[in-house]
Amino acid sequence: MGIIVSGIVLYVVQNIVTSIGAEKPHKRHRYIKIRKTPASSEFKEIYNYIISEYAEELEGNRKKLKKSIIICCILFIISTLIYIFLIKKMNKSLSKGSRTVGLIFIPAGMYYIFKYKKYNAIYVENYKNNVIKNFVEYINHNLHYDQYGGDNLLDSYIKAEFMDDEFNSFITDDYIEGYIEDETYIKMCNISLENTNDKGEFLDMIYEGIFSVTQLNIHIPNEIRIIKNKYIKKDNYKKVQMDSKEFEKYFDVYSTSDILSMEILTHDIMEELVQFYEKYKIKYEIIIKDNNIYIRFDTGVMFEPNILKKSNDVNTLWIYYNILIFTINLTTKINKLLKDIEI
Repeated sequence: MGIIVSGIVLYVVQNIVTSIGAEKPHKRHRYIKIRKTPASSEFKEIYNYIISEYAEELEGNRKKLKKSIIICCILFIISTLIYIFLIKKMNKSLSKGSRTVGLIFIPAGMYYIFKYKKYNAIYVENYKNNVIKNFVEYINHNLHYDQYGGDNLLDSYIKAEFMDDEFNSFITDDYIEGYIEDETYIKMCNISLENTNDKGEFLDMIYEGIFSVTQLNIHIPNEIRIIKNKYIKKDNYKKVQMDSKEFEKYFDVYSTSDILSMEILTHDIMEELVQFYEKYKIKYEIIIKDNNIYIRFDTGVMFEPNILKKSNDVNTLWIYYNILIFTINLTTKINKLLKDIEI
């Protein structure tokens, strides 16, 4: 019984700790430290709008959630101390004495179920549907946000053929889609590649970050992979030497066509790729094949509220903003460039 009680306490504490900045407790989120940079005037305009419309209500939700976490932890600590004290005083084996004494954890467990989980759900829901949804749609009014969407991106992710270890679970949320330029359609979401057992229980995290796919205006018969200094071995691929030392310092290009790689990766495109990495230190990988551009950003968890920070935390939203803008600008430029290339 003592082992069961310990397991319950550990489970609750783990759920509380995990939820500080994460909606889904079964995930083991990775948080990547991203370099802070001064915010642009365009971003500040969006940020000020979010603050004026939603900050007050969300801060109220966040304070209630923080308070519930503190109370929940205190209750479990007190219950654990009383439990240990009574077991020692009864001078019986842990397995026998804990059968009745373990009941002292009931108040803490009830509070966790009916208070903490309630406030956590309210805060996450409001954060997603107010801050993130309006933030995305304010950046580009043609974009639409769905907190629970993205399942349809599994086929696209598999077609991209990223060099992943094996996984059996593809989890998505925070789905964004829409036209960013006349005929340019983008789909983007948070992804988690996991391994689970036959019961669906989490085993290990393979990858977590942001994945996007954008349609090209024409079909490309060849394939180009841009990756952060990493050797890959694949049939028909060869490393393409680009004529930019700065670009080569950070990225490797593998392709089935040297000529096409040179035509698409112009100096302007390479400079933009380098500047984004140097500015934010976010690793990312780009695959151009068939009629799509696939990009994944090694950000760890994104678009999730962190109760240790204000719901309108400027640095968090600034990161979201730059990833969206970078993806939109890059795919738009490549699409326009392809119109002038004879393939």
